[in-house]
Amino acid sequence: MKMKRTGNLKVMIPVMVLILAAVVLLKIFAPESMRSGIRLGFIGNDGIHKFSGKYSKITGTSTHTLSPSKDSDTIHCVITTKSGSLNIKITEKEGGNVVYEKNIDGDAEFDVKADGKVKIVLSTEGHSGSYLFQY
Repeated sequence: MKMKRTGNLKVMIPVMVLILAAVVLLKIFAPESMRSGIRLGFIGNDGIHKFSGKYSKITGTSTHTLSPSKDSDTIHCVITTKSGSLNIKITEKEGGNVVYEKNIDGDAEFDVKADGKVKIVLSTEGHSGSYLFQY
C-alpha cells in the first residue's frame, strides 16, 4: 500500500514558513532575554520597559534589554537582598557605554540615567531576594 507524500508536503511547507516568520518577528520585536544558571522559586516579568524577579535563590547570569517608555531617560532600580550578592552591569545598546556597574550585597534603591535601549546583565554565585529595573 503506497501513501501519497505530496499532500503532507503541501501542508508542511506553509506551516514551516509560518513558524519561521513567527521566529523572525519575535527576534525583531521581543525584548532580548537570556539566562544561564539555576533559578529556585523564581517569579519574574521580562517586558520592554520592566525587568523584575523575585526568587529563593539564583546562580548564574541573566541578560535583558529594556527600552525607554515615553521619553524617559531614567531607570528606577530596586534590589532586595536576603543573602548573597548581585553584580549589575547596565550598558547602552547604542555605543556600548557602561552607565552603571556595581556588586550589591544588601538592599539598594537608585536611579540610573540612560539614553535609549539598555542591556542589563545580572550575575551571581547565589543571591536570594528580588530585583526591579523599570524605565
